[in-house]
Amino acid sequence: MRVVVCCKAVATDVTPDSVHIINNDLHCDSGDLFINELDEYALEAALSLKKSHLAETVALTLGPLRAQEALYVALAKGIDRVLRIHGETSSPERIAMGLVPALRELAPQIILVGVQSEDWMGSEVGIYLAEALGASIGMAVVEIAELNEAQVRIKKEIGGGRNAEVILKLPAVLCVQSGIKPLQYVSALRKKKVRDTPIKLWGKLEDINIPNQMKNMMNYQFKKVSAPEAETQATILSGERPEKAKAFLEILRKNLSV
Repeated sequence: MRVVVCCKAVATDVTPDSVHIINNDLHCDSGDLFINELDEYALEAALSLKKSHLAETVALTLGPLRAQEALYVALAKGIDRVLRIHGETSSPERIAMGLVPALRELAPQIILVGVQSEDWMGSEVGIYLAEALGASIGMAVVEIAELNEAQVRIKKEIGGGRNAEVILKLPAVLCVQSGIKPLQYVSALRKKKVRDTPIKLWGKLEDINIPNQMKNMMNYQFKKVSAPEAETQATILSGERPEKAKAFLEILRKNLSV
């Protein structure tokens, strides 16, 4: 049994000025990258399968050299192997395009991804992977209830606080929701030790041929990047409590036409 976790390294403290459109792709100037939170939950699910099913676990990322931060987290938590595909993109289509050849070579029974990334929030990569690989897919997975050589039984969110139980044939792409397993604490010493581990470079995004199923999936163009326009603003009430209460009532009367 082999389980592959696709981990994305994302930037933090992003501002509109730090994001640029280059070749219809978004690039961020942020120097530091960290593992996407939902992908870290996917890591925990992989480690659980390693214990319960003696699965071989592999963490895979696509990104620049600094994206290896996500793989160091995976190593520190106990993932068996890590691989990086070199590329500079935030596009779900291009990320999936780069991951597919490596996944075909690894031939895992289970592919785990976070249900969405903090930077894009589109929930697309897992769908693209399943389409290109001809695999089953489970979205918003909150539990891997049963797994054998032929199928996996999962529980997934369906909205309204309800879950659905689904059986998927293998191979399967599972898009993991937060809370599937508690996040393990990793000590600073452990993180320091794994940084001496060589990270194998699988290949480069620019050298990968686009699978036919994935061509022109994102048929749109970026025009500009900007912060959301404010439609309303907060009003800070000052003074003593009676003055605040009077001002608050005036605002209510004005807006509710009382």
